[in-house]
Amino acid sequence: MSSQIRALGRHSLVYGAGIILGKLASFIMLPVYTRYLTPADYGVLELLGMTIDVIGMIAGIGLASSVFKFYADAEGREAKNRVIGTAAIAAIGLASVASALGFLFSPFLSETVIGGEGNATFFRLYFLIYLLQNFEYVPLMLMRAEHRSTLFVSVNVAKLVSMLALNIYFVVHLRMGVMGVLTSNLITGAAVAVALSVYLVRRTGLHFSLSCFREMARFGNPMILWSLSSFVLVFSDRFFLNHYAGTGAVGVYSLAYKFAFIVSSFAYQPFRMVWEPQRFEIAKRTDALDVYTRVFLYMNVIVGTAGLAIALFVRDFLGVMADPAFFSAYKVAPLLIAAQIVFLWVNYCNVGLFLKSKTRVMGVVGVVGAVATILLNFLLIPRFGIFGAAWATLAAYGLRFWLIQRASQRHYHVPYDWGTVAHLYAIFLVAGGLSFAFHPEGRAASIAWSTLLLLGAVAAVYRQILGPRERDMIRAFLHRTRFALPVGASRA
Repeated sequence: MSSQIRALGRHSLVYGAGIILGKLASFIMLPVYTRYLTPADYGVLELLGMTIDVIGMIAGIGLASSVFKFYADAEGREAKNRVIGTAAIAAIGLASVASALGFLFSPFLSETVIGGEGNATFFRLYFLIYLLQNFEYVPLMLMRAEHRSTLFVSVNVAKLVSMLALNIYFVVHLRMGVMGVLTSNLITGAAVAVALSVYLVRRTGLHFSLSCFREMARFGNPMILWSLSSFVLVFSDRFFLNHYAGTGAVGVYSLAYKFAFIVSSFAYQPFRMVWEPQRFEIAKRTDALDVYTRVFLYMNVIVGTAGLAIALFVRDFLGVMADPAFFSAYKVAPLLIAAQIVFLWVNYCNVGLFLKSKTRVMGVVGVVGAVATILLNFLLIPRFGIFGAAWATLAAYGLRFWLIQRASQRHYHVPYDWGTVAHLYAIFLVAGGLSFAFHPEGRAASIAWSTLLLLGAVAAVYRQILGPRERDMIRAFLHRTRFALPVGASRA
Protein backbone atom coordinates (compact mmCIF):
# COMPACT_ATOMS: atom_id res chain seq x y z
CA MET A 1 0.00 0.00 0.00
CA SER A 2 2.87 2.40 0.75
CA SER A 3 3.99 2.27 -2.89
CA GLN A 4 0.45 3.17 -3.98
CA ILE A 5 0.39 6.15 -1.64
CA ARG A 6 3.87 7.25 -2.69
CA ALA A 7 2.75 7.19 -6.33
CA LEU A 8 -0.34 9.18 -5.37
CA GLY A 9 1.85 11.76 -3.68
CA ARG A 10 4.34 11.90 -6.56
CA HIS A 11 1.68 12.51 -9.22
CA SER A 12 -0.10 15.02 -6.94
CA LEU A 13 3.11 17.03 -6.71
CA VAL A 14 3.39 17.11 -10.51
CA TYR A 15 -0.21 18.26 -10.89
CA GLY A 16 0.33 20.76 -8.09
CA ALA A 17 3.29 22.25 -9.93
CA GLY A 18 1.12 22.70 -13.02
CA ILE A 19 -1.63 24.39 -11.02
CA ILE A 20 0.86 26.76 -9.39
CA LEU A 21 2.28 27.69 -12.80
CA GLY A 22 -1.23 28.39 -14.06
CA LYS A 23 -2.07 30.61 -11.09
CA LEU A 24 1.28 32.39 -11.40
CA ALA A 25 0.64 33.12 -15.08
CA SER A 26 -2.80 34.51 -14.25
CA PHE A 27 -1.27 36.72 -11.59
CA ILE A 28 1.38 38.00 -14.02
CA MET A 29 -1.29 38.82 -16.60
CA LEU A 30 -3.54 40.64 -14.13
CA PRO A 31 -1.94 44.11 -14.65
CA VAL A 32 -2.24 43.65 -18.42
CA TYR A 33 -5.91 42.73 -18.26
CA THR A 34 -6.83 45.45 -15.78
CA ARG A 35 -5.13 48.09 -17.94
CA TYR A 36 -6.42 47.02 -21.35
CA LEU A 37 -9.82 45.55 -20.40
CA THR A 38 -12.56 47.62 -18.81
CA PRO A 39 -14.70 46.39 -15.90
CA ALA A 40 -17.50 45.96 -18.44
CA ASP A 41 -15.22 43.72 -20.53
CA TYR A 42 -14.54 41.60 -17.45
CA GLY A 43 -18.25 41.37 -16.79
CA VAL A 44 -18.98 40.23 -20.33
CA LEU A 45 -16.31 37.51 -20.17
CA GLU A 46 -17.63 36.32 -16.80
CA LEU A 47 -21.22 36.14 -18.05
CA LEU A 48 -20.16 34.34 -21.23
CA GLY A 49 -18.26 31.74 -19.26
CA MET A 50 -21.00 31.14 -16.69
CA THR A 51 -23.73 30.84 -19.33
CA ILE A 52 -21.88 28.31 -21.45
CA ASP A 53 -20.73 26.39 -18.37
CA VAL A 54 -24.37 25.78 -17.50
CA ILE A 55 -25.19 24.80 -21.09
CA GLY A 56 -22.18 22.46 -21.09
CA MET A 57 -23.38 20.76 -17.89
CA ILE A 58 -26.68 19.91 -19.57
CA ALA A 59 -25.34 19.07 -23.04
CA GLY A 60 -22.61 16.80 -21.69
CA ILE A 61 -25.24 14.48 -20.10
CA GLY A 62 -22.72 13.68 -17.36
CA LEU A 63 -20.41 11.66 -19.64
CA ALA A 64 -17.26 13.07 -18.03
CA SER A 65 -18.14 11.54 -14.66
CA SER A 66 -18.45 8.06 -16.19
CA VAL A 67 -15.17 7.79 -18.14
CA PHE A 68 -12.89 6.78 -15.25
CA LYS A 69 -15.44 4.30 -13.89
CA PHE A 70 -15.94 2.47 -17.20
CA TYR A 71 -12.25 2.67 -18.11
CA ALA A 72 -11.29 0.96 -14.83
CA ASP A 73 -14.03 -1.67 -15.20
CA ALA A 74 -13.03 -2.56 -18.79
CA GLU A 75 -10.94 -5.72 -19.08
CA GLY A 76 -8.14 -5.61 -21.64
CA ARG A 77 -6.70 -2.91 -23.85
CA GLU A 78 -9.32 -3.28 -26.58
CA ALA A 79 -12.18 -2.76 -24.14
CA LYS A 80 -10.49 0.24 -22.57
CA ASN A 81 -9.88 1.77 -26.01
CA ARG A 82 -13.55 1.27 -26.81
CA VAL A 83 -14.54 3.24 -23.69
CA ILE A 84 -12.20 6.12 -24.58
CA GLY A 85 -13.27 6.18 -28.23
CA THR A 86 -16.95 6.09 -27.35
CA ALA A 87 -16.55 8.91 -24.83
CA ALA A 88 -14.56 11.05 -27.28
CA ILE A 89 -16.99 10.65 -30.20
CA ALA A 90 -20.02 11.15 -27.95
CA ALA A 91 -18.53 14.27 -26.34
CA ILE A 92 -17.73 15.83 -29.69
CA GLY A 93 -21.12 14.90 -31.14
CA LEU A 94 -23.07 16.34 -28.22
CA ALA A 95 -20.92 19.48 -28.17
CA SER A 96 -21.47 19.92 -31.91
CA VAL A 97 -25.23 19.86 -31.47
CA ALA A 98 -25.05 22.26 -28.51
CA SER A 99 -22.75 24.62 -30.44
CA ALA A 100 -25.00 24.59 -33.52
CA LEU A 101 -28.01 25.49 -31.36
CA GLY A 102 -25.88 28.09 -29.61
CA PHE A 103 -25.01 29.70 -32.93
CA LEU A 104 -28.67 29.83 -33.81
CA PHE A 105 -29.81 31.33 -30.51
CA SER A 106 -26.80 33.59 -29.86
CA PRO A 107 -28.80 36.81 -30.42
CA PHE A 108 -31.41 35.65 -27.89
CA LEU A 109 -28.72 34.63 -25.36
CA SER A 110 -26.92 37.93 -25.82
CA GLU A 111 -30.07 39.95 -25.26
CA THR A 112 -31.11 37.87 -22.24
CA VAL A 113 -27.75 37.49 -20.47
CA ILE A 114 -25.79 40.60 -21.42
CA GLY A 115 -28.25 42.94 -23.08
CA GLY A 116 -27.78 44.09 -26.64
CA GLU A 117 -27.59 42.04 -29.84
CA GLY A 118 -24.16 43.47 -30.62
CA ASN A 119 -22.67 40.82 -28.31
CA ALA A 120 -24.09 37.87 -30.27
CA THR A 121 -20.70 37.49 -32.01
CA PHE A 122 -19.08 36.96 -28.59
CA PHE A 123 -21.44 34.08 -27.89
CA ARG A 124 -20.77 32.49 -31.29
CA LEU A 125 -17.02 32.62 -30.71
CA TYR A 126 -17.41 31.21 -27.23
CA PHE A 127 -19.49 28.31 -28.56
CA LEU A 128 -16.68 27.55 -31.00
CA ILE A 129 -14.21 27.57 -28.11
CA TYR A 130 -16.52 25.27 -26.16
CA LEU A 131 -16.65 22.84 -29.10
CA LEU A 132 -12.85 22.77 -29.39
CA GLN A 133 -12.50 22.12 -25.66
CA ASN A 134 -14.48 18.92 -26.12
CA PHE A 135 -11.82 17.65 -28.52
CA GLU A 136 -9.31 18.11 -25.69
CA TYR A 137 -11.30 16.73 -22.80
CA VAL A 138 -11.16 12.95 -23.33
CA PRO A 139 -7.46 12.82 -24.39
CA LEU A 140 -6.60 14.69 -21.19
CA MET A 141 -8.73 12.26 -19.18
CA LEU A 142 -6.86 9.39 -20.81
CA MET A 143 -3.56 10.88 -19.63
CA ARG A 144 -4.94 11.03 -16.09
CA ALA A 145 -6.27 7.47 -16.28
CA GLU A 146 -2.83 6.25 -17.42
CA HIS A 147 -1.11 8.39 -14.75
CA ARG A 148 0.84 10.38 -17.33
CA SER A 149 0.89 13.42 -15.06
CA THR A 150 4.01 15.00 -16.58
CA LEU A 151 2.55 14.87 -20.09
CA PHE A 152 -0.77 16.26 -18.82
CA VAL A 153 0.91 19.22 -17.13
CA SER A 154 3.21 19.83 -20.12
CA VAL A 155 0.24 20.06 -22.50
CA ASN A 156 -1.60 22.46 -20.24
CA VAL A 157 1.44 24.64 -19.63
CA ALA A 158 2.12 24.83 -23.39
CA LYS A 159 -1.51 25.81 -23.95
CA LEU A 160 -1.32 28.43 -21.22
CA VAL A 161 1.88 29.99 -22.57
CA SER A 162 0.46 30.15 -26.10
CA MET A 163 -2.79 31.65 -24.90
CA LEU A 164 -1.05 34.31 -22.83
CA ALA A 165 1.27 35.25 -25.70
CA LEU A 166 -1.67 35.64 -28.07
CA ASN A 167 -3.62 37.59 -25.44
CA ILE A 168 -0.76 40.06 -25.17
CA TYR A 169 -0.68 40.41 -28.96
CA PHE A 170 -4.42 40.80 -29.51
CA VAL A 171 -5.35 42.65 -26.30
CA VAL A 172 -2.27 44.82 -25.70
CA HIS A 173 -0.81 45.32 -29.18
CA LEU A 174 -3.99 45.35 -31.28
CA ARG A 175 -6.26 46.57 -28.44
CA MET A 176 -9.10 44.25 -29.43
CA GLY A 177 -10.61 43.97 -25.93
CA VAL A 178 -13.00 41.05 -25.38
CA MET A 179 -12.68 40.06 -29.04
CA GLY A 180 -8.92 39.75 -28.55
CA VAL A 181 -9.31 37.40 -25.57
CA LEU A 182 -11.80 35.22 -27.45
CA THR A 183 -9.67 35.17 -30.62
CA SER A 184 -6.55 34.08 -28.75
CA ASN A 185 -8.52 31.35 -26.94
CA LEU A 186 -9.97 30.19 -30.25
CA ILE A 187 -6.59 29.91 -31.99
CA THR A 188 -4.97 28.13 -29.05
CA GLY A 189 -7.96 25.84 -28.63
CA ALA A 190 -7.86 24.84 -32.31
CA ALA A 191 -4.14 24.00 -32.18
CA VAL A 192 -4.44 21.96 -28.98
CA ALA A 193 -7.59 20.21 -30.22
CA VAL A 194 -5.80 19.03 -33.38
CA ALA A 195 -2.71 17.89 -31.47
CA LEU A 196 -4.65 15.97 -28.82
CA SER A 197 -6.99 14.41 -31.38
CA VAL A 198 -3.98 13.03 -33.25
CA TYR A 199 -2.57 11.78 -29.95
CA LEU A 200 -5.84 10.03 -29.08
CA VAL A 201 -6.26 8.36 -32.47
CA ARG A 202 -2.68 7.09 -32.49
CA ARG A 203 -2.87 5.80 -28.93
CA THR A 204 -6.32 4.19 -28.85
CA GLY A 205 -7.86 4.48 -32.30
CA LEU A 206 -11.49 5.48 -32.72
CA HIS A 207 -14.04 2.91 -31.60
CA PHE A 208 -17.68 3.66 -30.93
CA SER A 209 -20.02 1.31 -29.12
CA LEU A 210 -23.68 2.26 -28.91
CA SER A 211 -24.26 -0.06 -25.96
CA CYS A 212 -21.27 1.43 -24.13
CA PHE A 213 -22.57 4.93 -24.82
CA ARG A 214 -26.00 4.03 -23.43
CA GLU A 215 -24.47 2.62 -20.25
CA MET A 216 -22.22 5.65 -19.78
CA ALA A 217 -25.13 8.03 -20.39
CA ARG A 218 -27.32 6.11 -17.95
CA PHE A 219 -24.56 6.33 -15.35
CA GLY A 220 -23.82 10.02 -16.00
CA ASN A 221 -27.27 11.52 -16.52
CA PRO A 222 -27.99 12.06 -12.81
CA MET A 223 -24.75 14.05 -12.58
CA ILE A 224 -26.42 16.83 -14.59
CA LEU A 225 -28.64 17.57 -11.59
CA TRP A 226 -25.64 17.22 -9.30
CA SER A 227 -23.57 19.74 -11.28
CA LEU A 228 -26.42 22.24 -11.57
CA SER A 229 -27.20 21.96 -7.87
CA SER A 230 -23.52 22.53 -7.05
CA PHE A 231 -23.70 25.71 -9.09
CA VAL A 232 -26.68 26.81 -6.96
CA LEU A 233 -24.90 25.90 -3.72
CA VAL A 234 -21.80 27.92 -4.60
CA PHE A 235 -23.26 31.02 -6.27
CA SER A 236 -26.89 31.57 -5.19
CA ASP A 237 -25.97 33.36 -1.96
CA ARG A 238 -24.49 36.28 -3.95
CA PHE A 239 -27.91 37.10 -5.40
CA PHE A 240 -29.51 37.06 -1.93
CA LEU A 241 -26.72 39.23 -0.51
CA ASN A 242 -27.08 41.70 -3.35
CA HIS A 243 -30.83 41.97 -2.71
CA TYR A 244 -30.72 42.23 1.09
CA ALA A 245 -27.32 43.81 1.83
CA GLY A 246 -26.13 45.47 -1.37
CA THR A 247 -23.19 45.09 -3.71
CA GLY A 248 -20.68 46.06 -1.00
CA ALA A 249 -21.57 42.96 1.01
CA VAL A 250 -21.29 40.85 -2.13
CA GLY A 251 -17.78 42.21 -2.71
CA VAL A 252 -16.57 41.46 0.83
CA TYR A 253 -18.16 38.01 0.81
CA SER A 254 -16.78 37.14 -2.63
CA LEU A 255 -13.28 38.11 -1.49
CA ALA A 256 -13.61 35.87 1.58
CA TYR A 257 -14.81 33.04 -0.66
CA LYS A 258 -11.66 33.34 -2.78
CA PHE A 259 -9.57 32.35 0.26
CA ALA A 260 -11.76 29.27 0.72
CA PHE A 261 -11.27 28.37 -2.95
CA ILE A 262 -7.49 28.45 -2.41
CA VAL A 263 -7.84 25.36 -0.21
CA SER A 264 -9.51 23.54 -3.08
CA SER A 265 -7.21 24.84 -5.81
CA PHE A 266 -3.84 24.24 -4.19
CA ALA A 267 -4.41 21.59 -1.50
CA TYR A 268 -7.09 19.35 -3.05
CA GLN A 269 -7.08 19.81 -6.82
CA PRO A 270 -3.66 18.17 -7.42
CA PHE A 271 -4.76 15.20 -5.30
CA ARG A 272 -8.11 14.97 -7.14
CA MET A 273 -6.41 14.80 -10.52
CA VAL A 274 -4.77 11.53 -9.47
CA TRP A 275 -7.43 10.17 -7.14
CA GLU A 276 -10.49 10.30 -9.41
CA PRO A 277 -9.16 7.69 -11.87
CA GLN A 278 -7.13 5.74 -9.30
CA ARG A 279 -9.90 5.09 -6.80
CA PHE A 280 -11.61 2.70 -9.23
CA GLU A 281 -8.41 0.69 -9.65
CA ILE A 282 -7.90 0.60 -5.88
CA ALA A 283 -11.34 -0.99 -5.45
CA LYS A 284 -9.96 -4.16 -7.07
CA ARG A 285 -7.26 -4.56 -4.40
CA THR A 286 -7.63 -6.75 -1.35
CA ASP A 287 -6.59 -3.88 0.92
CA ALA A 288 -8.90 -1.34 -0.76
CA LEU A 289 -10.76 -0.39 2.43
CA ASP A 290 -7.53 0.29 4.29
CA VAL A 291 -6.27 2.47 1.42
CA TYR A 292 -9.53 4.47 1.27
CA THR A 293 -9.44 5.02 5.05
CA ARG A 294 -5.80 6.08 5.24
CA VAL A 295 -5.87 8.30 2.18
CA PHE A 296 -8.93 10.09 3.59
CA LEU A 297 -6.98 10.89 6.75
CA TYR A 298 -3.95 12.07 4.75
CA MET A 299 -6.17 14.25 2.57
CA ASN A 300 -7.64 15.88 5.67
CA VAL A 301 -4.20 16.50 7.15
CA ILE A 302 -3.23 18.37 3.97
CA VAL A 303 -6.42 20.36 3.33
CA GLY A 304 -6.97 21.02 7.03
CA THR A 305 -3.44 22.37 7.50
CA ALA A 306 -3.81 24.52 4.39
CA GLY A 307 -7.18 25.80 5.62
CA LEU A 308 -5.76 26.65 9.04
CA ALA A 309 -2.80 28.50 7.50
CA ILE A 310 -5.11 30.62 5.36
CA ALA A 311 -7.47 31.34 8.27
CA LEU A 312 -4.55 32.41 10.50
CA PHE A 313 -2.86 34.72 8.00
CA VAL A 314 -5.84 36.14 6.10
CA ARG A 315 -6.14 39.08 8.52
CA ASP A 316 -2.55 40.18 7.94
CA PHE A 317 -2.84 39.64 4.20
CA LEU A 318 -5.92 41.83 3.95
CA GLY A 319 -4.33 44.45 6.16
CA VAL A 320 -1.45 44.79 3.69
CA MET A 321 -3.02 44.06 0.29
CA ALA A 322 -6.67 45.17 0.46
CA ASP A 323 -8.58 48.38 0.97
CA PRO A 324 -9.88 48.80 4.57
CA ALA A 325 -13.42 48.38 3.23
CA PHE A 326 -12.63 44.70 2.60
CA PHE A 327 -10.94 44.03 5.95
CA SER A 328 -13.98 42.40 7.56
CA ALA A 329 -13.65 39.49 5.09
CA TYR A 330 -11.17 37.88 7.52
CA LYS A 331 -14.00 37.25 10.00
CA VAL A 332 -16.11 35.20 7.61
CA ALA A 333 -13.27 33.44 5.75
CA PRO A 334 -12.80 30.66 8.39
CA LEU A 335 -16.47 29.65 8.08
CA LEU A 336 -16.20 29.44 4.30
CA ILE A 337 -12.95 27.47 4.57
CA ALA A 338 -14.73 24.98 6.86
CA ALA A 339 -17.59 24.76 4.35
CA GLN A 340 -15.12 24.14 1.53
CA ILE A 341 -13.53 21.26 3.44
CA VAL A 342 -16.95 19.65 3.96
CA PHE A 343 -17.56 20.17 0.23
CA LEU A 344 -14.35 18.21 -0.46
CA TRP A 345 -15.48 15.43 1.87
CA VAL A 346 -18.46 14.87 -0.42
CA ASN A 347 -16.18 14.44 -3.43
CA TYR A 348 -14.17 11.81 -1.58
CA CYS A 349 -16.85 9.93 0.33
CA ASN A 350 -19.16 9.38 -2.65
CA VAL A 351 -16.89 6.52 -3.75
CA GLY A 352 -19.47 3.83 -2.94
CA LEU A 353 -22.09 5.44 -5.19
CA PHE A 354 -19.65 5.54 -8.11
CA LEU A 355 -18.37 2.00 -7.57
CA LYS A 356 -21.90 0.59 -7.42
CA SER A 357 -23.29 2.86 -10.20
CA LYS A 358 -25.75 4.59 -7.87
CA THR A 359 -25.31 8.07 -9.29
CA ARG A 360 -29.08 8.57 -9.35
CA VAL A 361 -28.82 9.08 -5.58
CA MET A 362 -26.44 11.98 -6.19
CA GLY A 363 -28.93 13.65 -8.51
CA VAL A 364 -31.66 13.45 -5.85
CA VAL A 365 -29.33 14.64 -3.08
CA GLY A 366 -28.19 17.49 -5.32
CA VAL A 367 -31.76 18.76 -5.69
CA VAL A 368 -32.35 18.46 -1.93
CA GLY A 369 -29.13 20.37 -1.25
CA ALA A 370 -30.04 23.14 -3.71
CA VAL A 371 -33.50 23.60 -2.14
CA ALA A 372 -31.97 23.63 1.36
CA THR A 373 -29.41 26.24 0.25
CA ILE A 374 -32.07 28.58 -1.09
CA LEU A 375 -34.22 28.22 2.06
CA LEU A 376 -31.25 28.80 4.37
CA ASN A 377 -30.16 31.83 2.36
CA PHE A 378 -33.68 33.23 2.61
CA LEU A 379 -33.81 32.69 6.37
CA LEU A 380 -30.30 33.74 7.41
CA ILE A 381 -29.01 36.37 4.97
CA PRO A 382 -31.67 39.08 5.65
CA ARG A 383 -30.84 38.93 9.36
CA PHE A 384 -27.11 38.17 9.49
CA GLY A 385 -25.76 39.38 6.14
CA ILE A 386 -22.45 37.81 5.06
CA PHE A 387 -22.29 35.68 8.22
CA GLY A 388 -25.75 34.33 7.44
CA ALA A 389 -24.56 33.47 3.94
CA ALA A 390 -21.50 31.66 5.33
CA TRP A 391 -23.52 29.69 7.90
CA ALA A 392 -26.10 28.81 5.25
CA THR A 393 -23.31 27.52 3.01
CA LEU A 394 -21.75 25.46 5.80
CA ALA A 395 -25.12 24.00 6.84
CA ALA A 396 -26.14 23.13 3.25
CA TYR A 397 -22.79 21.49 2.54
CA GLY A 398 -23.08 19.58 5.83
CA LEU A 399 -26.55 18.31 4.92
CA ARG A 400 -25.40 17.23 1.48
CA PHE A 401 -22.38 15.44 2.93
CA TRP A 402 -24.48 13.61 5.52
CA LEU A 403 -26.91 12.37 2.87
CA ILE A 404 -24.17 11.31 0.43
CA GLN A 405 -22.07 9.66 3.12
CA ARG A 406 -25.03 7.71 4.48
CA ALA A 407 -26.13 6.49 1.04
CA SER A 408 -22.60 5.63 -0.06
CA GLN A 409 -21.88 3.63 3.08
CA ARG A 410 -25.02 1.54 2.52
CA HIS A 411 -23.69 0.38 -0.84
CA TYR A 412 -19.97 0.18 -0.04
CA HIS A 413 -18.92 0.56 3.57
CA VAL A 414 -15.59 2.26 4.17
CA PRO A 415 -14.45 2.32 7.84
CA TYR A 416 -13.40 5.96 7.98
CA ASP A 417 -11.61 6.81 11.23
CA TRP A 418 -13.87 9.69 12.21
CA GLY A 419 -12.45 9.74 15.73
CA THR A 420 -8.99 10.61 14.44
CA VAL A 421 -10.44 13.08 11.92
CA ALA A 422 -12.37 14.78 14.74
CA HIS A 423 -9.17 14.93 16.83
CA LEU A 424 -7.35 16.47 13.85
CA TYR A 425 -9.89 19.25 13.39
CA ALA A 426 -10.08 19.84 17.15
CA ILE A 427 -6.38 20.74 16.98
CA PHE A 428 -7.06 23.13 14.11
CA LEU A 429 -10.08 24.60 15.91
CA VAL A 430 -8.05 25.31 19.06
CA ALA A 431 -5.36 27.08 17.02
CA GLY A 432 -7.95 29.12 15.11
CA GLY A 433 -9.84 29.95 18.32
CA LEU A 434 -6.66 31.20 20.01
CA SER A 435 -6.01 33.44 17.00
CA PHE A 436 -9.41 35.10 17.39
CA ALA A 437 -9.35 35.18 21.20
CA PHE A 438 -5.99 36.91 21.36
CA HIS A 439 -4.34 38.75 18.49
CA PRO A 440 -1.48 41.17 19.19
CA GLU A 441 -1.31 44.62 17.71
CA GLY A 442 1.33 45.36 15.11
CA ARG A 443 1.98 43.52 11.88
CA ALA A 444 5.20 41.78 12.96
CA ALA A 445 3.75 40.55 16.25
CA SER A 446 0.58 39.39 14.49
CA ILE A 447 2.49 37.37 11.90
CA ALA A 448 4.76 35.90 14.59
CA TRP A 449 1.75 34.84 16.68
CA SER A 450 0.01 33.27 13.68
CA THR A 451 3.22 31.45 12.74
CA LEU A 452 3.58 30.12 16.29
CA LEU A 453 0.00 28.84 16.28
CA LEU A 454 0.47 27.16 12.90
CA LEU A 455 3.73 25.47 13.94
CA GLY A 456 2.16 24.35 17.20
CA ALA A 457 -0.79 22.81 15.34
CA VAL A 458 1.52 21.07 12.85
CA ALA A 459 3.63 19.65 15.71
CA ALA A 460 0.48 18.39 17.46
CA VAL A 461 -0.72 16.73 14.25
CA TYR A 462 2.70 15.12 13.73
CA ARG A 463 2.80 13.69 17.26
CA GLN A 464 -0.88 12.93 17.92
CA ILE A 465 -2.45 12.15 14.54
CA LEU A 466 0.24 10.53 12.41
CA GLY A 467 1.47 7.07 13.34
CA PRO A 468 5.02 5.70 13.22
CA ARG A 469 4.59 4.62 9.60
CA GLU A 470 3.56 8.10 8.47
CA ARG A 471 6.35 9.76 10.46
CA ASP A 472 8.86 7.41 8.85
CA MET A 473 7.51 8.32 5.41
CA ILE A 474 7.85 12.03 6.18
CA ARG A 475 11.41 11.63 7.45
CA ALA A 476 12.30 9.60 4.35
CA PHE A 477 10.85 12.30 2.11
CA LEU A 478 12.75 15.03 3.97
CA HIS A 479 15.93 13.00 3.68
CA ARG A 480 15.49 12.60 -0.07
CA THR A 481 14.93 16.34 -0.43
CA ARG A 482 18.02 17.06 1.74
CA PHE A 483 16.06 18.51 4.59
CA ALA A 484 16.58 15.56 6.89
CA LEU A 485 15.88 15.97 10.58
CA PRO A 486 18.99 15.77 12.76
CA VAL A 487 19.53 12.45 14.48
CA GLY A 488 17.33 12.27 17.55
CA ALA A 489 15.21 15.26 16.49
CA SER A 490 12.05 13.18 16.35
CA ARG A 491 12.58 12.16 20.00
CA ALA A 492 13.21 15.71 21.20
